[in-house]
Amino acid sequence: MMDTLLADLRYAVRTLRKSPGFATAAILTLALAIGSNTAIFSVVNGVLLRPLPFAEQDRLFMLGEQSRQGGFRPPSYPTFLDWQAQSSALVDLAYVRGGGQRLAGPEGVQSVIVSVVSPAFFATLGERPLMGRLFTPDEERAGAHVAVLSYGLWQGRFGGDPHILGKTLSLSGGVSTVVGVLPHDVAYPQWADEQLYTPIATVAAVDRVLTQRGFHADCRIIGRLKPGVTLEQATAGMNGIARREAAAYPEFNADWTAVRFFPLRDEILGDARPQLLVLVRAVALVLMIACVNVANLTLARAGVRGRELAIRSALGAGRGRVVRQLFTESVVLALGGGALGVVAAYGAIALLKRAAPSVLPRLTTVQVDGGVLLFAVAATVVTAVATGLIPAFRAARPELTTSLKEGSAGAGMGPRRLRLRAVLVISEIALAVVLVVGAGLLIRSLWQLRAVNPGFDPRGLATFYISPPPTRAQEPARLAALYTQVQDAAAALPGVTNAALTNFTPLSGGGLPSPVEIPGRAPDPVRDPPVWLMTVSPGYFRTMRIPVRAGREFTAADLGAGTAVLVNEAFVRAFWPGQEIDPLGHSLTLHKAVQGRPDFGEAMPGTVVGVVGDVHHFGLATPAEPQVYVPFTRNVWGHMSLVVRTAVTPATFLATLSRTVRQVDPDIPMRIVGGRPAATTVDVTAGLESRQLDTWLLGSFAAAALLLAAIGIYGLLAYSVGQRRRELGIRLALGASRGDVVSQVVGDGIRLAGVGIALGVLIALAVTRLLAALLYGVGASDPTTFVGVVALLALVSLVASYLPARRAARVDPMVALRYE
Repeated sequence: MMDTLLADLRYAVRTLRKSPGFATAAILTLALAIGSNTAIFSVVNGVLLRPLPFAEQDRLFMLGEQSRQGGFRPPSYPTFLDWQAQSSALVDLAYVRGGGQRLAGPEGVQSVIVSVVSPAFFATLGERPLMGRLFTPDEERAGAHVAVLSYGLWQGRFGGDPHILGKTLSLSGGVSTVVGVLPHDVAYPQWADEQLYTPIATVAAVDRVLTQRGFHADCRIIGRLKPGVTLEQATAGMNGIARREAAAYPEFNADWTAVRFFPLRDEILGDARPQLLVLVRAVALVLMIACVNVANLTLARAGVRGRELAIRSALGAGRGRVVRQLFTESVVLALGGGALGVVAAYGAIALLKRAAPSVLPRLTTVQVDGGVLLFAVAATVVTAVATGLIPAFRAARPELTTSLKEGSAGAGMGPRRLRLRAVLVISEIALAVVLVVGAGLLIRSLWQLRAVNPGFDPRGLATFYISPPPTRAQEPARLAALYTQVQDAAAALPGVTNAALTNFTPLSGGGLPSPVEIPGRAPDPVRDPPVWLMTVSPGYFRTMRIPVRAGREFTAADLGAGTAVLVNEAFVRAFWPGQEIDPLGHSLTLHKAVQGRPDFGEAMPGTVVGVVGDVHHFGLATPAEPQVYVPFTRNVWGHMSLVVRTAVTPATFLATLSRTVRQVDPDIPMRIVGGRPAATTVDVTAGLESRQLDTWLLGSFAAAALLLAAIGIYGLLAYSVGQRRRELGIRLALGASRGDVVSQVVGDGIRLAGVGIALGVLIALAVTRLLAALLYGVGASDPTTFVGVVALLALVSLVASYLPARRAARVDPMVALRYE
């Protein structure tokens, strides 16, 4: 048996070597399909299927308070302590809150995320260190100045220093000693891959928010269910605690009478699951199209080899022997395509990691491991079966008398085999239509998003994130003077036309919701949208080119003790809807933030002096929300962003801007969270990375499907023309024009394409609803996209049909007849 197998393999290799065009086309087609499937499956395996690095992850949940209206918020630290003391359904609860601190190093001062964690945080997660150890109970209680590094911080800031344990870090919160490093795939919470952890007791004495029952921002609560306790039982128990908290502290918790549980896995993965499932379906279609294409090629080649197979049968080769030989050739093709596909998969994964490191969670840990290689082998075997058995069984039943008479290409192709190949081509086209429609919808959606007016002019803008030492925040006047000094220094640079300050730049996603009181209007916590408090300097709207619809901008006179505020158009629509009033001169009351925290700020009266245009602050896909602008000196933040409009190219201006800020104050970090430079340009596509990745991947798959469908049409017609050479020669000899021949061949191709396109449109109408969550401004059955795809497939089919038709029209009748 082994000798026979080796003989079959040697014969298969020799046979394929004699048909390099066929072998190359088949191997590249399979490599494209298997490579794309292996790459996407690797991502799905690494992101969705591989367990989180936490023990018994199914019992881990993130908890938060739920209001009667369905709102959700994390509890304050005092409320967390009450939960921890009273809960009986959870093994333990853990608290973690992230915040920026300054890390001094050889490259200067940089910002880094420091996550303060409650005792037993790592025990609740069931985590173990990669190097060193975690916090001891004594360190957690006493608030020892120790730190555990994330893998990303260890690699990014310290170059993977193997001697990092025991070294001290100079942070703005004090000097801490490194005692451990976490494994590669642990970076929770997902504020940044580069972060470090310290015991919460380290900052308890100086961090005011830990005593504020009204502070709810920037934290996560993680709980682990006790063995034998169901989620329903735990929820009921925690709801009872929430009701007692609401009764005991009505000024803070009156409306928050329930606790909601989220699986920690869902909280970490976010929207990755539906996004990846769409891509899995897309690459599965590519694999199906590739199998059909190779089956078509193999069937055509088996038809050409009809005489050879008939001779083998006549000499005594049984049907099983012929099937095995043809199947062996298919396996050789599949193995070649699979090997090349795995190599392509490695390259595709490396490209994904470079192109979209922040789009998918856990992407940095994705690799082609043993399970993925097993998938690639399985895909190869299935492909071999799919591409080898059908043509093998068809070719193993030759009509010996007819086949032995076939001495040339003119004998023709059996009608049953021709119908089978036509069905395969129609299937290819239908599947290609589905993929191209999906890609077209995503492309149109992304186009619509890019056409959204962000509300400001991003051309020529550069920004710098100013993060002074935290001690400056205790002196608002000194801090405001520093901001003004940085602004004036930047405004004096050559090429700068305007410079201004803001607490949050548009499209940055950051913001501070502030309660608003309007005389004569009762607040409605259910219907009222959040109002975002923005602090800016005079000239901000001129710098950003945000239009002033009514009234005026801030002036230097407003930096004193005045009450001037500006509101955007969304604010007017939300709080004075349908009223023919002029908002100028109307009064409102905000709540001043202290170090960026609104819950213990005093009331801040305001008088509307201007209305400005809406800005899409949280992303182009998010509608503009109500905003109130106040002069930055009335609410001095612990950090600000400098925005500069320059006549030179902003990207080349960033180094000059950084040097200027360093000259003003060398303690301002030049790099911020994640190692990103503090000086950047304004990117209006911020937040679109996930959509761009989906569009790029699905577009690539659609282009591959379109190419394979075109090859299928061309291959079928080219084979048909070759088999009909004698017939076409007779037609031309009897007076048929070359145009008639072209029309006939092209008509055959268009008819096939028409059936495939019609079938594909029907399938696409049913399945594109899966893309609805990924679309913006475009319906899942958008007629423009469908019409465009039909036109594109018709054009591709026409070109693929014309090429063999033109060759058919060039047949010399005398040569064709003499050949016979």
